[in-house]
Amino acid sequence: MNALDTSPLLLRALRGERTEQVPIWFMRQAGRYLPEYLATRQKMPFTDFMRDVDRAVRVSLQPYLRFGVDGVILFSDILTPLSGAGIALHFEEKRGPVLEQTIESDADLSRLDRFDPARDCAYVGEILGRLRTAIESAAGADFETVAGAGVDSWQTSRKGRGRPGLLGFAGAPFTLASYLIEGGTSRKFEKTKEACFQRSAFFSRLCTRLSDLVADHLQYQIKAGAEAVQIFDSWAGQLSAADYREFAAPYSARIIDRLRTMSPQTPVILFVGGGQHLLTEMCAQNPSALSLDWRASIAEALRVAPESMALQGNLDPLLLHGDAARLQAAIEQTLRLFDAHPGYVFNLGHGIHPGASLDNVSLMVRTVQGARRTLP
Repeated sequence: MNALDTSPLLLRALRGERTEQVPIWFMRQAGRYLPEYLATRQKMPFTDFMRDVDRAVRVSLQPYLRFGVDGVILFSDILTPLSGAGIALHFEEKRGPVLEQTIESDADLSRLDRFDPARDCAYVGEILGRLRTAIESAAGADFETVAGAGVDSWQTSRKGRGRPGLLGFAGAPFTLASYLIEGGTSRKFEKTKEACFQRSAFFSRLCTRLSDLVADHLQYQIKAGAEAVQIFDSWAGQLSAADYREFAAPYSARIIDRLRTMSPQTPVILFVGGGQHLLTEMCAQNPSALSLDWRASIAEALRVAPESMALQGNLDPLLLHGDAARLQAAIEQTLRLFDAHPGYVFNLGHGIHPGASLDNVSLMVRTVQGARRTLP
């Protein structure tokens, strides 16, 4: 590391640098496992909650305040740009997002043409701007006023680690297309695969439009203050490697290429849920960092990922529901296995679940932040 480099620890690791300390953040880190999140949200509908700038800033910072993690991620949803484009949707308990409009043919594609993130998702830019201001002055009364009172462990747990990095995110085209075609979540993705296999040209046109929409949305987040962004392809693990190469990879790669041109200094992380069989195909898109599903083989990831590409992951999130000794051993094993790779960020291999033990989450963060890596 350059002695003059004051970049956040997380960003240095995502750029492929070997850092003496291991940065940690985790997916869905602002959410229902935190009592302060539940108190902030109360009974507000999710779509209203994520648009409420004050509340969204507050809950984005809650994991940092409680645990002192190395990344603060925008509180939002992968479907935000679809909603911004005018696709009506709502969230139902135990069912998830429900889209009130679907896209079934070329005649429906024009619904995605008028998206302008600065106009249609201005609240996202405001949230990121306020988060960036908060974490850059992460001390004293001003920070407590922005983030909310009640927890202050960050003051000691962050000692010597610098400020956290600020992350933005969006859904990948294949995943967004699945929601648009299915009208919500699915178990078998029958309608999506029917579109892929019977109407391939239509599916390609849909994903191309979604690629440009997502790239615009992520670039807007970067301009608003995001220092790294993650592309979530939550459902692409439903595809075989050959089908992934045809129906998903070209479109997430298109986003990565556009962002590399527009914001070459901003790391782009690629995550594919259930993508343990797609590591070679993911690497071929050349993201800055590969985020690994908990089922992925670490040995295989180390084999296929170039040294210049950071790796992120990949503890099974349900270990946080179990025995502390088992959890500790799994964390230490994960750290040992990834130690061979230069750029590494500790994360879960999927989003944290609502029932996760707060004591175990704290144990995870303390263990990772206590680890040291030898520098070249």
